Amino acid sequence: MSTFKQYVYEVRLRIRQLNLYDDDKLDDRLIKFWINNQRSLWVRNEMNKPRSVDEQIVQTLGLVELEVADRGSYPSGITGYSILQTVEDIPTVIELNNGDGIIEVGPVDRIARPFSYVNLSRARLSGNGRFNSRIIFAFRYGLKVLVIAKDMESGSFLKYLRYLRIRGVFYNPEDVANFTHVDGSVCYSDDDDYPMNEWMWNYMRDQITKENFQLITTAPTDKVNDASETLKVASNEQ
Repeated sequence: MSTFKQYVYEVRLRIRQLNLYDDDKLDDRLIKFWINNQRSLWVRNEMNKPRSVDEQIVQTLGLVELEVADRGSYPSGITGYSILQTVEDIPTVIELNNGDGIIEVGPVDRIARPFSYVNLSRARLSGNGRFNSRIIFAFRYGLKVLVIAKDMESGSFLKYLRYLRIRGVFYNPEDVANFTHVDGSVCYSDDDDYPMNEWMWNYMRDQITKENFQLITTAPTDKVNDASETLKVASNEQ
């Protein structure tokens, strides 16, 4: 695996080799957007296939703070539960045909049993069975993750549960940098391995140069910078 910085450099190098555009005029943020967008498409296609998720594309939010959920902030039909929610919005997750990119939600202790992660429809019925009344459930609602328990004895988690550990596949890996692990280290930086299978990159790099640079080199711009409606097509010579 390679870092995000290395992938950005490779895109710039390819631009120079193919003489597509003056790469000095390109902002790293635009290149990162292209890479993230292509990655999300490839990862989504792979995760929709009936096989296990590759750990190389999974990221961990190591220490996500919880608070007691306000009654006006959670969906209807969730009654009779003790409810906690994440204080911060979680990064946008990859949406799949049947579910989303959340892999696991549980306590910070890695050897502890994870919670049962369900969708909203199942959350409304969770804990009503004979054998799951003491199980703690988690589900995503908007940009928050909610944690619920039906049996009021399990409601003691309102007192003792303060943080979550969330593992998932997120649309923009850089958003994970806003979270930390238990030891205080950030969950992601551009110097870390970019969460992507290396084999994807060869295809993604070709798609990036094929789909994006034609738009840039043919897009009309105000080259004179006179705020007029006289536009010219961008070129390397100008």
